[in-house]
Amino acid sequence: MKKRFYGPMLIALCSLLVVCCNKTDTISTDKISDYTNLAVGKFVIYKLDSTVTLPFGVGFKVNSYIVKDSIDGMVTDNLNRPGYHIVRYVWDTTAHQWNNSNTFLAVQTGKVFEYTENNLRQTRLVSPIADYFSWQGNSYIGSSPFNFVSNDDNYLGWTFAYSNVGLPFTVGNLNFDTTITVVQYDSANNKSFYVNSISNYSKSYEVYAKGVGKIFQDLFSWEYQTSYVTRNCLLIHCEGSHCDTTKISCQSDGVTNGTSNNCDSIASAQISQGVRIVCDTIPGNFTYNGYGVRLSIMNHN
Repeated sequence: MKKRFYGPMLIALCSLLVVCCNKTDTISTDKISDYTNLAVGKFVIYKLDSTVTLPFGVGFKVNSYIVKDSIDGMVTDNLNRPGYHIVRYVWDTTAHQWNNSNTFLAVQTGKVFEYTENNLRQTRLVSPIADYFSWQGNSYIGSSPFNFVSNDDNYLGWTFAYSNVGLPFTVGNLNFDTTITVVQYDSANNKSFYVNSISNYSKSYEVYAKGVGKIFQDLFSWEYQTSYVTRNCLLIHCEGSHCDTTKISCQSDGVTNGTSNNCDSIASAQISQGVRIVCDTIPGNFTYNGYGVRLSIMNHN
């Protein structure tokens, strides 16, 4: 009977296991610089739709402009890091010229892309660029810019995340083969506007194209606040099965005078002996607050 020797086979198997156990998976992704296209002299022209609150908070208005974001030089930020100074110009349709409007700062390291606009420093891109990878994009911002009556602290905790990495995207008649979408915020509590209820809405995302930079942005965050007053108060007096109903004169603005009482006071009055008061509750004063920005690329170099 022949003896079988398994020594060489065992050695080979153990060597394979060691190699497998020591192997480290790495994620190979595009570089951040592939999607920022930062260089002095580069520019992007956008259609800018700016949503602002109308006077006295009675609604919103959209103003449209043509703007050009142009990188005009290198600078150093307050952390002694090299950055890019970006000037935004607005096209004057009357004078047919570009007018200086605002300045921004872009700082790009190997792993992050930061953008400072109106003193708000955001971390807009991070590495690795992969679907669902997330980070706190507003962690350097001290307070929310929205100034809502309701609690808007969630702005500081917005979780940015990648979506549709490497997919094409179309803006107007321009097609881009390779893009990434950064979903900055999409509130689970978003509500459609309804005049009779307090509501709010927040959504923000950006799209970057490889070799171009930002090609699209859509941010809109608003709240609708309303108060309620009582009107059309009725005094109902019942004895047995018979009830008498009398309309009560009252002021819906909270004023009490010699000829009428305040509706809210009447509605909340505690009346006994079979007498009760019923009033209609309707929205009173209301206000809108918030703003929106939509950027759509038109041209670039």
